[in-house]
Amino acid sequence: MDFAKPPLPSSGPTAEANLKLVPAPSTVKTVDELNIVASNEALIAELGQEMEGLIEHHIPRSNTITPNSLCVIFSSYASLSFVYSTPNSIYSNRNGVFHHNDFIGKQFGVKVPSRCSDGFVFILRPTVELWAHSLNHRTQICHPLDQSVVVSHLYLSPNAVVLESGTGSGAMSHALSRAVAPHGKVWSYEFNHVRASTANVEFQKNGVSHICACEHRDVCGQGFGPSCPDGTADGVFLDLPEPWTATAHALIKLKGDGRVCSYSPCIEQTQRFVASLEGDFHSVSTIEVRLKEFCVDTGVEEAMEVVMPFYYGTEKVDKKRKERREREEKEEKEEKEPPKKRIRTRPASEMRGHTAFLTFATKNVPLAKSEKK
Repeated sequence: MDFAKPPLPSSGPTAEANLKLVPAPSTVKTVDELNIVASNEALIAELGQEMEGLIEHHIPRSNTITPNSLCVIFSSYASLSFVYSTPNSIYSNRNGVFHHNDFIGKQFGVKVPSRCSDGFVFILRPTVELWAHSLNHRTQICHPLDQSVVVSHLYLSPNAVVLESGTGSGAMSHALSRAVAPHGKVWSYEFNHVRASTANVEFQKNGVSHICACEHRDVCGQGFGPSCPDGTADGVFLDLPEPWTATAHALIKLKGDGRVCSYSPCIEQTQRFVASLEGDFHSVSTIEVRLKEFCVDTGVEEAMEVVMPFYYGTEKVDKKRKERREREEKEEKEEKEPPKKRIRTRPASEMRGHTAFLTFATKNVPLAKSEKK
């Protein structure tokens, strides 16, 4: 992802001198490339192998699709998927068969036609939102609307430290990683070993492994573990069936005035979680977020037909009325001007319903001894 930044030290002589290893090309041809190789060798020889940890992990923002690039396949508004571009590979869906060689070297956003039909797809640059819509659902995910509210209400900022329990499909992990980049850290925990291993592989391929790491651990029974020191986390996100069992563990890891959030589909889960916060947290609030879209376009406003009451009389009177009405309608058609286009606004026909209840709370700051007296 483009938000990944190099995990370079923020203080010390190495940071002040801006020393770092720069990825060298496989084939050295120019003077600049020779200087890169020589500088890297000199740094390792002078400062030791620990310099290898300072290699720049930044993914340059390039519009060109290269081998192993994460590409979002746009087939329709309701059909998004992803591939890692691989030479000589083939991707197929109901729109047709698409060869990776047809879009490697092209710009993101390119329209790729199928070789065997009239279908086509668009190759999009990956973002957190597109990733959430295209990833493989190993579990129910936290959608972008809820992601934005969680990041905002946890008061996350660059270089913050956040804990996540319930990695699942990794959608929320990527959103948290973008919020705390470039030098922050997301410690994610998943009790299912297969899902934890798969998440780490995706973090590595997507270029966020230096920000986000997933650990196989049951937080409810074992706590968050030693990865994050006690009292250093800025926020904790709980996506668990029983979040109230992790409240005490979150309290240990949070720093003073740190925030905690619980993502719970059922109101009974929310009630028990709120009860577990009593005494140790304040400013407790629970919200539900729903997105209501409106369609705004330009079109022709059709006039409503007004039906006048028709009173029957004698046959002769009725005939005259009918003739007069036909004459008036004919005159109106001849004098009628072309319809004018107007801006129309209306609610969308579909709306996403309930996803979850989001409960937020702030950890109490311990009082000093002088204040207690």
